[in-house]
Amino acid sequence: MEKSKAVRITDKPDEAQYYHDNNIPYIVWLNESNRGEHFPNGAFCVENKEDIDDRYIDRVYRRALGIAWDILSTKRLIIREITVEDVPRLYELYSDSEVTEYMEPLFDDINKEIEYTREYIKNIYGFYGYGLWVIVLKQTGKVIGRAGLECREGFDGLELGFMLGKEYQHKGYAYEACSAILKYGADELAQRSFTAKVHAKNESSRRLCERLGFEATGVITENGEKYIEYSNFL
Repeated sequence: MEKSKAVRITDKPDEAQYYHDNNIPYIVWLNESNRGEHFPNGAFCVENKEDIDDRYIDRVYRRALGIAWDILSTKRLIIREITVEDVPRLYELYSDSEVTEYMEPLFDDINKEIEYTREYIKNIYGFYGYGLWVIVLKQTGKVIGRAGLECREGFDGLELGFMLGKEYQHKGYAYEACSAILKYGADELAQRSFTAKVHAKNESSRRLCERLGFEATGVITENGEKYIEYSNFL
């Protein structure tokens, strides 16, 4: 199916509602004829038809049909949205105590993690268009970790988060993924301010933040544990 035929373009509220109700991928073209009209929540809207390129159409199509977005590609990695099918692999990566020493573990019950992932895809990806993604090693096609950008209440800009399975650490993957994600945040999301929160004892993550250009701006305590606050302005 050609993407141009898979995604409808409309400037009419009733057509948009029909497409929404029937799970048909569509884009709303906003113009003088429909100013003040109400369109379905979550609709993809553009004011200039010139903005509707192949990449935009592909993402609209994928979102409507529940297919993960490919976010970016580096020399060795693919960064993409998480899927429910990735959850068992996450449990493999999080099974090492060194990985979870400085971060929250997954739910004890995998079914709860699966439900959490479904809600995350729907509410975070669906609303913001970004969030925590999975890191895939091109050579093997395996998920080797997670990284991404999230909104953090009370802070300007976006928060960078990252983790890698133990066997993939100290190979430059974290820097490769995170530096590309920061560039994506600046180029695609028009963000210039980024933050990161790292456990005070997590020396490797602190070094990574500094290598990425972050500067320590403060110390906070949560649940009796100290964390270093980092900021980066691109």
